[in-house]
Formats: sequence, C-alpha cells, structure tokens
Amino acid sequence: MPSEGEVRATVVELVARLTRSDPATVAPTSRLKDLGIDSLLTVELADELGRRYDVYLSDAAVDAMRTVEDAVRSVVHHDGATAPRWAQVPDVGAAAPSVSPTATATAADGEALDADAFTRHDVPIDSQRFFSGAMSTALTMIVVGAIVGVAIGFGVSTVLDSAGLGSADLPPISTSPTADEDEETEATSTPTPSPTDQPSEDATPEPTLAASATTVPPGQRFTLSGAIPAVGAGAQLRVQVKDAGSDWDDFPVTLTTGTDGSFSAEVYTSRTGAREWRLIEPTTGQATPAVTVTIG
Repeated sequence: MPSEGEVRATVVELVARLTRSDPATVAPTSRLKDLGIDSLLTVELADELGRRYDVYLSDAAVDAMRTVEDAVRSVVHHDGATAPRWAQVPDVGAAAPSVSPTATATAADGEALDADAFTRHDVPIDSQRFFSGAMSTALTMIVVGAIVGVAIGFGVSTVLDSAGLGSADLPPISTSPTADEDEETEATSTPTPSPTDQPSEDATPEPTLAASATTVPPGQRFTLSGAIPAVGAGAQLRVQVKDAGSDWDDFPVTLTTGTDGSFSAEVYTSRTGAREWRLIEPTTGQATPAVTVTIG
C-alpha cells in the first residue's frame, strides 16, 4: 500500500489539474467543492486514483470524499471493494487518447499541461451563463422583429392613405333599434363566464421531471431533466435517490436552475435495482415528482 504522503501529493496534483489551479492552494483540509470539484469531477478523481494505485473505490468511498484528506484516506485505508463484473475488462493495452490540436491548458506557474490529462468533465457547463446568453439572443430578436413590424406597418399605412383607402364614410344611423330588437339582442348575447371558469393568471406550473432512460446498465450515465418553476432561476437543487423500503437520501449531485426553474443533471450509479429519483430545493422544500430508473 502506498504511503500517505505519496497519495496526498498525487491527490493535490490531480485536483490542481482538474481545476486548473495552483497546487499550493490545495490544502489537506480544503473542501473539494470549494476547490471546484463537483460530483462528476469527484468520480473522475476517484477513477484516476484507482488507476494509479490499482484499487477500486466504491460508491460509498466516493460519496464520503468531501475534503482532500478524505480522498487520501480512501486509498490509504482502502475498504477492499472490488470492481463489479461488468467493469472488469481484459487488459488490452492503453488506447491512444484523442487530443484536439487546440486543447492545451496552462498551469498557474506557466507550465503547459497536456490536454489528455483532462476529461470532458474538466470544464463544467455554466448553466447560468448559458441561459443568460440565450435570453439576450431572444430579446434581441424580439426587438429587431418589433422594429421591422413598425416599419412595415408605417409603410402600408402611407400607401393606403395615398390611395385614398385610409378611411371610409359610413352612412349615419337614422333610426334606433326598437324595444323588441333590444330584448332579442340581450337574450342572444354571449353570457360572460364566471371568474371560476377563467384560468388564474397567477397559477404557477407544477414541477416536472423526466429521465433519459428507464433502464440502464450499472455505471452508465443518464440524464434527469425538468423544471421547478416556483423557485425561478439561480436556485440550488439537490438530487435525491430512494431505494425500496427506505427514505429519500441525498445523492452527491447539486446544480443551479436556469430560466423558469429548469435544470438538467447527469448522474450514474453502480448500485443495481429499481431506484426512484427526484430533485429538491432544500430551503423551500419544493420538489419534483419521482421517476424510477432500473439499474442493471
């Protein structure tokens, strides 16, 4: 088993690479979340540690990795977990990584880092910036459309006025309707719907949740997407999972809502069986309906 100091140095190196930060800023007591390591990057960190020290870090070990020191202990005090059968593949040699010509990063000290040292999860999607850009584009299109519509309307009005079609002379009303006509008109008029028949403009849409697949193999990622309109944009949501006969338990994935409380989260687990999933806003207790995804 490697020494604690050796593993700590490796963890600091990997965290610095995954977050593109200075290794000097990575302390043993630093929280991985504060350093920019989200749930997906935590899985990547665990996978790389497993490859380097020839160990398999179980879901429980990954879930317990909150600080740098937790990651060190997961290797030094390994719980003896072994990879599931589906993940045990023959060693056929390392495949050559596919590296983009422009995929080069630079460390804080100026040293160039190889692009194959990072995975596709190294730069998480900034959902707030994405939705903000989308809203700006939509508003620009609306403003341009309004300007074009006003210009077209003004041009059509000018043409009609020049052709003498801008107004029409209507004959004066010489007689007033009789009492019988008034009664008939009143009797045949469309009744005004009661307030209860009209939908409330203040009604908030119900939360929604959908899974990209209802059955997936252990360890395969799937997407949970939907919206909690009541919480709006910028709310912090937590993914929760529930097994048969148990209560809801927090899953190590959090995310921020976009426009109208929308969200999309990519998760995976190696624990088999039919598992229920939902997202919840812890402060208000607003939660989505549950969806069932069978693992295995």
